Amino acid sequence: QRRLHPSRALEGHEGKEGENMNPLSNLEKMAEEYVRQLAEETDAYRKSAAFKEYLDTMARFWQYSYHNQLLIHVQKQGATRVAGFRKWNDLGRKIKAGSKAIKILAPYYKKTKEKDMLTCEEKEVTRTYFWPVNVFDVSQTDGKELPSIDIEIQGDDHKPLLDKLLAFCDTRNIAVEFKDLGINGLYGYSQGGKIAIDSKQAVNMQVNTLIHEIAHELTHYSEEGRKFSKQEKEIHAEATTYIVTKALGLENKSTRYLALYTGDKDKILESLEVISKNVKQILEKLEAI
Repeated sequence: QRRLHPSRALEGHEGKEGENMNPLSNLEKMAEEYVRQLAEETDAYRKSAAFKEYLDTMARFWQYSYHNQLLIHVQKQGATRVAGFRKWNDLGRKIKAGSKAIKILAPYYKKTKEKDMLTCEEKEVTRTYFWPVNVFDVSQTDGKELPSIDIEIQGDDHKPLLDKLLAFCDTRNIAVEFKDLGINGLYGYSQGGKIAIDSKQAVNMQVNTLIHEIAHELTHYSEEGRKFSKQEKEIHAEATTYIVTKALGLENKSTRYLALYTGDKDKILESLEVISKNVKQILEKLEAI
């Protein structure tokens, strides 16, 4: 059975000879060093040509409403990137012959004059209407390759750690459910006492995701935690994932994930106290399980 030993996780962080070192103080030092490393790596990745190309391309896709996401899912399960005929042409891709269009609702606005029932005066109002339009998923197209950011972790060799993380959740009365999360590349989410993890992902990806969602549970459902912005919450959760996986020798792609949420490395550094607290809680408990 694999067990976490803080002395091994903190290798390279020992004190001077003869100094009485507290493992927890070593853990805090490790967290600080890893947060600084993550901030620098994220900053460098955001400045890369590949990331800029990705942002330029993704900015050209419409962000669909929840109702349209449901319409897309019902008509074509597994759809990931959808756009209209012209948009795909602009991106250098053509619709495959025989592809069946996905119907969604697009808004249009019409100005009309209406009489006020109280004053009997006419006034101009803008009404919103919807009509069906055709879109196609990227799988229904051929042509120029789209840039992408790979944040998935492959492999199934960390099942024992996944089991330990589930045991950790039990000690915190956090229910964990594995299920098919469907569209939009969602790997997991937390709801305050409940975590959902995508059952389709590799075990090692589930480990990364579960650590991320545990960090949300530990920090963001208290009165104080709800005050953090979306950006701050994602920094807390993914930086915690980065440090815990680094300490355990696991692969992570936190730099790429965080690059999507913050362009300022100082934002990551400002969150050190919250991140360090999460890391201590998780690693200490894993050692005891």
